[in-house]
Amino acid sequence: MPRRELWTVVGLMALGAAVVLIYVLINRPLELRGDMVEYDSEGVFFTQGKLWWTTLPFGVAHEGMWKAPIYPAWVGLWYELWGTSPDTVAIVQALTVAPAAVLLTWLLGRRLFSPAVGLVSAAVVALFPLAWEYYGLLYPEALAVPLTLGVLILVLTCEPSAKIAIWVGALAGLAILTRPTSVYLFAGALAAWVIATGWRRGVALTAIAAALAALVILPWTVRNYIVADGVVPISIQDAAAYGTFNEESANDPKYPYAWRYQLRDQPDVLEGPPVGDAELRSQLQQEAIDYIEAHPESLVEAFFWNGLSRLWDIRHPGYSVDEAPFEGRSRTLGTIGIALYYPILLLALAGLWRVRRRRELVIPILALALAAAVVFTPDSGTRYRAPFEPLLVVLAASCLVREPFPRHTEPRAPSRA
Repeated sequence: MPRRELWTVVGLMALGAAVVLIYVLINRPLELRGDMVEYDSEGVFFTQGKLWWTTLPFGVAHEGMWKAPIYPAWVGLWYELWGTSPDTVAIVQALTVAPAAVLLTWLLGRRLFSPAVGLVSAAVVALFPLAWEYYGLLYPEALAVPLTLGVLILVLTCEPSAKIAIWVGALAGLAILTRPTSVYLFAGALAAWVIATGWRRGVALTAIAAALAALVILPWTVRNYIVADGVVPISIQDAAAYGTFNEESANDPKYPYAWRYQLRDQPDVLEGPPVGDAELRSQLQQEAIDYIEAHPESLVEAFFWNGLSRLWDIRHPGYSVDEAPFEGRSRTLGTIGIALYYPILLLALAGLWRVRRRRELVIPILALALAAAVVFTPDSGTRYRAPFEPLLVVLAASCLVREPFPRHTEPRAPSRA
């Protein structure tokens, strides 16, 4: 690697860290909104020796599983070391996660296309608000972005093998324990490995990755079973569909199928005496199932509004910007971010079309996009797309930087065991 390129990457990493750090310093003290309130609360419990305790949803402190475990533990670690200040966590993320994401974006762009594409992508990610703002806040996207990038690099740029599948499974398991919706990553892995090696070996490698991810997740699931005396694979978050599949959400004329935490007609389990987390999860899931069974068309409608419109912001830009204050994000940065997002999205689609003959790249990306749309059907928004932003930037940069593909990125001829 040329020394000039190396030092440019280092400079862009420093730029990414500086941008987030300036944002944190200007934005301090961090005003907790949305899910940040719960992550802060669980972090405080960590400093008291009460690991993964929560007061949700009944206001009773208990050992729970309201959120996936890794990010509350991350917040609790820094609260224990340096005091219970969200600003401290944001500063740590600015100095560590932000430059790591820039580095991984450069590596993804370089290996998929060329050094120039990698450098342009890293520069854009360092400055693009929708890619970096979450590092300055208390959200799991701060860790989900680099974990997702790690999986994408292994899946899209490495020759398939059992060793690669093991690494993908380990990283995907950590990503799922950070954001349970990261399960969509397996769709991209399956598509990439089937194209590269054929159905039999591609499915086998995906099974290896899934098995490793399950092993990573298993200790947490066992812990939940002991604590809740019932099955909660990762968190209560997979019961959130009740807030989307209900009469109030489905019939909202302005925000159809937008997720709601507080309903006018709350489920009985939330109005009655406190119940255990496993029972709460079961009853809330049943609420959503009952509504879907009575209104099967709601699945298609929710897929459109959440999996497509909200996830990819194919809607009025003002609706995306309106989400920012409720999440503790800057409305100004939200406006700038969405204004930049649309040309990036169009360029990314053009870049994907430009490499349409590279089936080992195009099909896995389309599989990832479709799987994510399905996964986010119960609940979605601009924030949920954050782990995809670097990939969109890389594809957009490939459309702008016209260079021949390096030899090592030429399509691999499928081989069948």
